[in-house]
Parts: sequence; structure tokens; C-alpha cells
Amino acid sequence: MIINSLLPPVCIQSVVDGQWYIATTDSKLGWVKVDRRYDWEELNKMWRKVTYGERRVPKKVHIKKAYKVDGSRGNVYKVLNDNGVWNCSCPAYGWGRGKECKHIKNIKNTL
Repeated sequence: MIINSLLPPVCIQSVVDGQWYIATTDSKLGWVKVDRRYDWEELNKMWRKVTYGERRVPKKVHIKKAYKVDGSRGNVYKVLNDNGVWNCSCPAYGWGRGKECKHIKNIKNTL
């Protein structure tokens, strides 16, 4: 018998009826009825440890773009696009509590 599992198999005896089992994490086998007790050396020979490769998580590309915008009264404001989150240094953006100001809208329209 070959046991493919993450954890090592164990041999246990039922307290109810005295039946011996090999308990595994093998999805195909689960708990297997056996006729005798198996010691660790025998179980270890049957066990093929399942290992999974390291998951590779793709790196997020962090896009941060800054634009300088001339205001209507000669001030220069900084519009920042941080992965789709827009900010502006103008007072209207600050008072608007995150609503897009005319500077952000102008930059978006030109892109």
C-alpha cells in the first residue's frame, strides 16, 4: 500500500471493537482497516510525503504618477495618481473630502 499524504500515517486501534486502522490524510484512502498493528518503520516505508512547491505571488506593479497643474489664480498644484487613487493638493480637493476636483478631471480627460 502506498500512502500519499502531507502528514505521516499512524496506526491506531478502536476502543469500541478493537479494529486496527491506519489513519492518513490521503484523500483517496482516509482511514484504512487493517488486520494488525503496523509499527513506524513499516508505515514510513509506505508513506510518500506530499510536498507542494512555493507559491509564487506576482509582484504588484506600483504605478505612481505625479502631474503639476496650473491653478486659475496662478498657483501650481500637484495631482497624484497612486494605482488609480487620485489626490490633488488644491483646497477644493481638501474641502471636497475626496471628491475629484477640476484638476483631477482635467488630467483624466487628457489621458
